[in-house]
Amino acid sequence: MVKLDLTQVNNVFRKKEKEMDDVVPEEEDVDASEFEDDDFIPTKIKNRRPKEDNFTQQRLASINLVFTPRNTLPLYLLVAAVFVIVGGCLLAQSSRVNEITLFYQDCMTAAPTGDFQDMPDDHFNYIFHKHKDFNTKPQWKFVDDPTDDFHERGTCQLRFTIPEEIKKTVYVNYVLEKFAANHRRYVLSFSEDQIRGKRPSLHDVRSNTGINCKVLGHDENGKLIYPCGLIANSMFNDTFPYELQNVQDSSKNFSLSNRRINWHSDKNRYKKTKYNHTEVVPPPYWARSFPDGYNETNMPNIHEWEEFQNWMRPAAFDKQTKLIRKNPNDTLPAGEYQIDIGLHWPVTEFNGKKGVFITHGSSIGGRNPFLGEVYLIGGCICAAMALVLMLAWVMGGRKIADPNSLSWNKSDSGLLK
Repeated sequence: MVKLDLTQVNNVFRKKEKEMDDVVPEEEDVDASEFEDDDFIPTKIKNRRPKEDNFTQQRLASINLVFTPRNTLPLYLLVAAVFVIVGGCLLAQSSRVNEITLFYQDCMTAAPTGDFQDMPDDHFNYIFHKHKDFNTKPQWKFVDDPTDDFHERGTCQLRFTIPEEIKKTVYVNYVLEKFAANHRRYVLSFSEDQIRGKRPSLHDVRSNTGINCKVLGHDENGKLIYPCGLIANSMFNDTFPYELQNVQDSSKNFSLSNRRINWHSDKNRYKKTKYNHTEVVPPPYWARSFPDGYNETNMPNIHEWEEFQNWMRPAAFDKQTKLIRKNPNDTLPAGEYQIDIGLHWPVTEFNGKKGVFITHGSSIGGRNPFLGEVYLIGGCICAAMALVLMLAWVMGGRKIADPNSLSWNKSDSGLLK
């Protein structure tokens, strides 16, 4: 019986496997036509190398300016001259704007009920640039409404004289003082969905984070208020006429309009509501305008109600002026005029003031010298800096920023030759 050595057998198999691996099979010739394809599109190799230009290859010429008094002084003087000229033009344009302001917050208690009388000196203010010595006082009179039992009622009649024409466009604004509309709870108290014409539920207007109507979202019966919130509820509602009455000649009354008195972009935000008049009630302070609530004919269309759109933009300070009437086509001639304002919005409870403000537009807006004064101050500062620099240059011993004093420009320095 022959005994096999397993070690020898393994060695034989390994030797045979090695011989088979060393044999390289001959490859068959591949026909190039197999790679031909009419739809074949070569792939473009993406190159990450920057473009070959001076900017991407960082070959731009570098310029290191040396600021010397010789080139800095003219620059300061040029800026000073430009600022002073622009500031002077702005001040001159602002000073040509005429305006008149009449405060009537205590007309119901202080104005006479018979004939017109002069208004107190602290109740009016006017500026007419061609008649700086003009001192004719405006007059007022209160006409009571016995059918109204509200503590702010009746009509305040204001008469005023204009010594020179007020150029178009003529603006009629109302002024409020000491009414802090910038309180955080106040400015966030409205429903954006209601403003955009949607139909949010009571839960939606109350539970929204940030802007919501947790206050004045519904009445005592649980019915949804439209428009809800503190801003809409406190809307200024003194009534202004659509003309200024000419006291001497009624045929020369000056017409006014409430169209295009706000930003044109507001119409994209304020939309007509989808609520039915039976689903909502007016805010509590609108009770005088809607004594029986809403019906099919009196639902407010805030898309067209521009006075409401102006009011829904709270002012940043406790003194605010909002446009309510204007005439963009005619110039208001000189003469005596009367405006009748219906009293509905009380301000005496918080020691506030309200008034009517009449002015006109200009190429830079209303009468405001602030921008012109800022330019003049900036120009004076630049001129003062130029003067200080010139004195330091003239009185100084060594020249300032002289390139000839650099070490490599000195032949006898022995440095960096």
